Amino acid sequence: MNQEKRTVMLTTEYPHGPQFPILRIKTELCTAEISLYGGHILQWAPTGQLPVIFMSPKAAYTPGKALRGGMPICWPWFGKNPEDATLPAHGVARTALWQHAGTEELEDGTLRIILALPPTQELMPSAALIIELGSELLVSLMTMDVQRTMPFSAAMHTYFAVSDYETVAITGLEECAFTEYAADATPHCEDPLIPAGHIDRIYHPVPEEQLITIHDPAWERSINIYRAGSQSAVVWNPGQELATGMADLGAEAARGFLAVETAAVPAENLMLRCGETHRLTTRIQVISIR
Repeated sequence: MNQEKRTVMLTTEYPHGPQFPILRIKTELCTAEISLYGGHILQWAPTGQLPVIFMSPKAAYTPGKALRGGMPICWPWFGKNPEDATLPAHGVARTALWQHAGTEELEDGTLRIILALPPTQELMPSAALIIELGSELLVSLMTMDVQRTMPFSAAMHTYFAVSDYETVAITGLEECAFTEYAADATPHCEDPLIPAGHIDRIYHPVPEEQLITIHDPAWERSINIYRAGSQSAVVWNPGQELATGMADLGAEAARGFLAVETAAVPAENLMLRCGETHRLTTRIQVISIR
């Protein structure tokens, strides 16, 4: 039986200079961009849909600085390093150069891309990102080659593109406890959650099987977020006032996204032991509500 021939375009380009290689992907199912700097998904849109991932138009491509927008990878710690506060916040993955380790087209036309991050410091584990790009987006962050017992936390800090983050609603977190870290947080409708202004919440515990959905009636779609290897979720937007002072964002751009993170935060008290492997996965599905 002859298999139907599909069109897959995968190129490596350097629009921001040689230190920032970007994979550009176009298939029958989707378009996407991945920066090897940071192992960072910059864009993904299923065919016929508006972009699902938001990238700041003011993002600064500067060595040593995390990119604003997309899906930054916080690894192998979230927030401050629990053993050495002088190390960079949210780990080393966001500012490291990952290796393109392999590409495979699956039977349904989904493109699987594997990125690898060898140890960047002594006694540091290695990491791999398995990214499946199709009508859905599946991302698995693998932590491997653990050489010593170590505290571990991580997150996929996904900036979801929305029509206006103050008019969208989030369901799936109504029964979950949270800590609000925004000192200037405004009151929110909680059932469902309708964000406004600065919001910076860690929800924990969030059962792994709990579906989180962003409802965006203006764009006539919902975004379903499935998680595995995660007992936490983060909801964040700086609000327009704070975003005004962020050179790589700006007030107007802040209205165009809502960050909902699949996370394993420090409150989970994860300890990885020598030889163990941890897998953190998010699956993103877009549902049209026309």
